[in-house]
Amino acid sequence: MLVNLPMLVNLPLVAVGPLADWVRHRAEKKALLKATDELSESPDDMLSDIGISRDDITTFAFRSRRRDVGAEQ
Repeated sequence: MLVNLPMLVNLPLVAVGPLADWVRHRAEKKALLKATDELSESPDDMLSDIGISRDDITTFAFRSRRRDVGAEQ
């Protein structure tokens, strides 16, 4: 039986590439949501200094979580 060795060598890269992208994307989303949660607990004075309203933070967090839930279904 003749086995195509280069095909077998490339197989793990094909399977790992999308998984690595997904893991990196998930880590970025988790970090962003953590930062959003921390900002939502900040005092109003600090938020006004950086030009963000509490409503903007709430809306962003809701949309981000809603998009994540929709993608998992």
